[in-house]
Amino acid sequence: MTRLPDGHAEGYSGGPQPPLTRPPDFEPFWEKTRVELAGVEPAVSREPLESQSAALGFEGLAFDSLGEARVSGYAIRWKDDVPRPLVVHSHGYGGGLDPMWCWAEAGVNVVGVEARGYGRSGEALPVPSRWGYVLTGIESPEEYVLRGAVCDYMRAVEVGAEILGPLVSRTVLNGTSFAGGLAVMAQSVMQVADLLVVAVPTFGWAEGRRSLVEEGSGREINRYLEAHPGREEDVMALLSYFDPMNFATDIRCPTLVGLGLQDDVVPAPTVYAIANHLGCPHEVVRLPVSHTERPEEKLWDRFEARWLRLAVEGVPPGFGEKRESSI
Repeated sequence: MTRLPDGHAEGYSGGPQPPLTRPPDFEPFWEKTRVELAGVEPAVSREPLESQSAALGFEGLAFDSLGEARVSGYAIRWKDDVPRPLVVHSHGYGGGLDPMWCWAEAGVNVVGVEARGYGRSGEALPVPSRWGYVLTGIESPEEYVLRGAVCDYMRAVEVGAEILGPLVSRTVLNGTSFAGGLAVMAQSVMQVADLLVVAVPTFGWAEGRRSLVEEGSGREINRYLEAHPGREEDVMALLSYFDPMNFATDIRCPTLVGLGLQDDVVPAPTVYAIANHLGCPHEVVRLPVSHTERPEEKLWDRFEARWLRLAVEGVPPGFGEKRESSI
């Protein structure tokens, strides 16, 4: 179990802040990616689905993303034509995109996306790596799977804005774990959100993940490098293009970050590595655990209630003055 240093359970802020590892062509690489995505017509298709509420419309979505990959998602929208916040989200590393009816019922419109290789977007990644999803295309940044996954999230934001048009009162990018990492990268590139909400965002501080992570995508990377020790330098150089820590300094919108003090999948120091580089008003909320089966996981409901209130009511003056709090 990954634990914080003794005596730092309440005041710990990640220890010494790891330096950014941006490669020299980091910004040109992502500008080229943004332009390449813009050159792909979204070709949105919408399929009406049965809704569980008379006040809410529900539909399946499909659209083209980077490399003309066809990815899928869904939308839940209010039928009253009142401007409301748009919340965009995705899923965890294990997959499973659940329609978030409870968010919609709180007063927002919701768009969710399945990244290439997951669920109904499975055919968009026909040959995933046998070492694990996160090793797919590891030979080059241009072919790396996370480049496409970030673009799938970005395209979902664009599609949500297209569907709702003037009915978007504010835009909220949301993500937990895998999706949290995607949301950080997408916002840095797009600069579109009024609020960024990420719970245990993964992929942060690639170097630290090598020794801290015990499960999930980090474990897959460690296994690959144990089998291919000669590729360590190249792989770590590639991962620097997709490390949310390297994107954090460009985030400008108010940002709420949640972390679990005990987490084998996304250890707290890797989340702090992202949060400590944020160049915006932000708050970090500490919870006892994440990515566990422990009963304390239920406390994440309070984190959800908090960000939904910010989404619906707006970010109040003074947000970010208290940098850290605990649930």
